[in-house]
Amino acid sequence: VLDEHVRTEVQRFLRFAHAADELMAAGVGIAPRMLIYGPPGVGKTQLARHISAELRLPLITARCDSLISSFLGSTAKNIRRLFDHAAARPCVLFLDEFDALAKARDDAQELGELKRVVVGLLQNIDRLPPQCVLLAATNHQQLLDPAVWRRFAYRIHMDLPHSALREAL
Repeated sequence: VLDEHVRTEVQRFLRFAHAADELMAAGVGIAPRMLIYGPPGVGKTQLARHISAELRLPLITARCDSLISSFLGSTAKNIRRLFDHAAARPCVLFLDEFDALAKARDDAQELGELKRVVVGLLQNIDRLPPQCVLLAATNHQQLLDPAVWRRFAYRIHMDLPHSALREAL
Protein backbone atom coordinates (compact mmCIF):
# COMPACT_ATOMS: atom_id res chain seq x y z
CA VAL A 1 0.00 0.00 0.00
CA LEU A 2 1.74 3.14 -1.25
CA ASP A 3 0.87 6.77 -1.77
CA GLU A 4 0.13 7.36 -5.48
CA HIS A 5 3.19 9.59 -5.95
CA VAL A 6 5.48 6.97 -4.37
CA ARG A 7 3.89 4.17 -6.41
CA THR A 8 4.45 6.10 -9.66
CA GLU A 9 8.08 6.81 -8.84
CA VAL A 10 8.74 3.20 -7.83
CA GLN A 11 7.21 1.96 -11.09
CA ARG A 12 9.42 4.38 -13.07
CA PHE A 13 12.47 3.13 -11.18
CA LEU A 14 11.55 -0.52 -11.72
CA ARG A 15 11.13 0.03 -15.47
CA PHE A 16 14.52 1.70 -15.55
CA ALA A 17 16.20 -1.02 -13.47
CA HIS A 18 14.78 -3.76 -15.72
CA ALA A 19 16.27 -1.98 -18.75
CA ALA A 20 19.53 -0.79 -17.14
CA ASP A 21 21.81 -3.05 -19.19
CA GLU A 22 20.25 -1.96 -22.49
CA LEU A 23 20.31 1.70 -21.47
CA MET A 24 23.96 1.51 -20.44
CA ALA A 25 24.81 -0.17 -23.77
CA ALA A 26 23.00 2.66 -25.55
CA GLY A 27 25.08 5.25 -23.70
CA VAL A 28 22.57 6.30 -21.07
CA GLY A 29 24.96 6.28 -18.14
CA ILE A 30 22.52 6.44 -15.26
CA ALA A 31 23.00 3.60 -12.80
CA PRO A 32 19.95 2.11 -11.01
CA ARG A 33 20.17 3.92 -7.68
CA MET A 34 17.45 5.25 -5.41
CA LEU A 35 17.56 7.29 -2.22
CA ILE A 36 14.52 6.81 0.02
CA TYR A 37 14.04 9.37 2.78
CA GLY A 38 11.46 10.36 5.33
CA PRO A 39 10.52 10.00 8.99
CA PRO A 40 10.90 6.71 10.87
CA GLY A 41 8.22 4.08 10.42
CA VAL A 42 6.91 5.06 6.97
CA GLY A 43 8.01 1.87 5.18
CA LYS A 44 11.41 2.67 3.68
CA THR A 45 12.85 -0.75 4.53
CA GLN A 46 9.68 -2.50 3.38
CA LEU A 47 9.90 -0.58 0.09
CA ALA A 48 13.45 -1.86 -0.39
CA ARG A 49 12.18 -5.43 0.11
CA HIS A 50 9.37 -4.79 -2.38
CA ILE A 51 11.78 -3.45 -5.03
CA SER A 52 14.09 -6.43 -4.55
CA ALA A 53 11.17 -8.84 -4.95
CA GLU A 54 9.87 -7.03 -8.04
CA LEU A 55 13.32 -7.19 -9.64
CA ARG A 56 13.68 -10.84 -8.57
CA LEU A 57 17.11 -10.08 -7.16
CA PRO A 58 18.55 -11.04 -3.78
CA LEU A 59 18.52 -8.26 -1.19
CA ILE A 60 21.73 -7.48 0.68
CA THR A 61 20.87 -5.23 3.62
CA ALA A 62 23.55 -3.33 5.51
CA ARG A 63 22.86 -1.09 8.45
CA CYS A 64 25.38 1.65 7.88
CA ASP A 65 25.82 2.35 11.58
CA SER A 66 27.12 -1.22 12.00
CA LEU A 67 29.87 -0.62 9.40
CA ILE A 68 31.45 2.12 11.51
CA SER A 69 34.45 1.09 13.57
CA SER A 70 36.47 2.99 16.14
CA PHE A 71 39.69 1.60 14.65
CA LEU A 72 41.41 3.87 12.13
CA GLY A 73 40.80 2.66 8.57
CA SER A 74 38.46 -0.18 9.55
CA THR A 75 35.27 1.62 8.51
CA ALA A 76 36.60 2.18 4.99
CA LYS A 77 37.67 -1.46 4.83
CA ASN A 78 34.20 -2.61 5.95
CA ILE A 79 32.56 -0.48 3.25
CA ARG A 80 34.92 -1.74 0.56
CA ARG A 81 34.25 -5.39 1.50
CA LEU A 82 30.49 -4.80 1.44
CA PHE A 83 30.60 -3.18 -2.00
CA ASP A 84 32.97 -5.86 -3.36
CA HIS A 85 30.56 -8.55 -2.12
CA ALA A 86 27.57 -6.82 -3.74
CA ALA A 87 29.40 -6.14 -7.02
CA ALA A 88 30.17 -9.85 -7.46
CA ARG A 89 26.58 -10.73 -8.46
CA PRO A 90 23.35 -9.12 -9.62
CA CYS A 91 21.59 -7.99 -6.45
CA VAL A 92 19.92 -5.14 -4.62
CA LEU A 93 22.27 -3.53 -2.09
CA PHE A 94 20.25 -1.70 0.56
CA LEU A 95 22.10 0.78 2.79
CA ASP A 96 19.87 1.45 5.78
CA GLU A 97 20.56 4.36 8.17
CA PHE A 98 22.58 5.85 5.29
CA ASP A 99 23.22 9.14 7.09
CA ALA A 100 25.58 7.30 9.49
CA LEU A 101 28.10 7.02 6.64
CA ALA A 102 27.17 9.77 4.21
CA LYS A 103 27.25 12.80 6.51
CA ALA A 104 28.12 16.21 5.12
CA ARG A 105 31.87 16.75 5.11
CA ASP A 106 31.51 20.40 6.11
CA ASP A 107 30.25 19.40 9.58
CA ALA A 108 32.80 20.95 11.95
CA GLN A 109 32.06 18.35 14.63
CA GLU A 110 33.09 15.43 12.41
CA LEU A 111 36.63 14.12 12.50
CA GLY A 112 38.86 13.70 9.47
CA GLU A 113 38.31 9.94 9.51
CA LEU A 114 34.59 10.21 8.73
CA LYS A 115 35.31 12.75 5.98
CA ARG A 116 37.64 10.19 4.34
CA VAL A 117 34.93 7.55 4.78
CA VAL A 118 32.48 9.69 2.79
CA VAL A 119 35.01 10.03 -0.05
CA GLY A 120 35.55 6.26 -0.03
CA LEU A 121 31.79 5.66 0.05
CA LEU A 122 31.31 7.90 -3.00
CA GLN A 123 34.07 6.06 -4.87
CA ASN A 124 32.52 2.69 -4.04
CA ILE A 125 29.11 3.86 -5.21
CA ASP A 126 30.61 5.11 -8.48
CA ARG A 127 32.27 1.79 -9.26
CA LEU A 128 29.21 -0.41 -8.67
CA PRO A 129 28.28 -2.29 -11.85
CA PRO A 130 24.81 -1.58 -13.33
CA GLN A 131 23.57 -5.09 -12.48
CA CYS A 132 23.83 -4.11 -8.80
CA VAL A 133 20.86 -1.96 -7.85
CA LEU A 134 21.65 0.44 -5.01
CA LEU A 135 19.01 1.61 -2.55
CA ALA A 136 19.75 3.82 0.45
CA ALA A 137 17.41 5.01 3.19
CA THR A 138 17.65 7.74 5.78
CA ASN A 139 15.51 9.51 8.36
CA HIS A 140 17.91 12.48 8.32
CA GLN A 141 18.26 13.65 4.73
CA GLN A 142 19.39 17.09 5.90
CA LEU A 143 22.63 15.50 7.20
CA LEU A 144 23.68 13.99 3.87
CA ASP A 145 26.68 15.30 1.97
CA PRO A 146 25.64 17.20 -1.20
CA ALA A 147 27.83 14.89 -3.33
CA VAL A 148 25.78 11.92 -2.12
CA TRP A 149 22.58 13.36 -3.62
CA ARG A 150 24.22 13.51 -7.07
CA ARG A 151 24.82 9.73 -6.97
CA PHE A 152 21.09 8.99 -6.88
CA ALA A 153 19.06 9.78 -10.01
CA TYR A 154 15.92 8.51 -8.27
CA ARG A 155 14.84 10.00 -4.95
CA ILE A 156 11.65 9.24 -3.09
CA HIS A 157 10.36 11.11 -0.08
CA MET A 158 8.02 8.93 1.97
CA ASP A 159 5.81 10.60 4.50
CA LEU A 160 3.39 9.34 7.10
CA PRO A 161 0.39 7.75 5.38
CA HIS A 162 -2.75 9.81 5.08
CA SER A 163 -6.00 8.47 6.55
CA ALA A 164 -7.11 6.52 3.43
CA LEU A 165 -3.73 4.72 3.27
CA ARG A 166 -3.85 3.99 6.99
CA GLU A 167 -7.31 2.51 6.53
CA ALA A 168 -6.10 0.38 3.60
CA LEU A 169 -3.18 -0.85 5.73
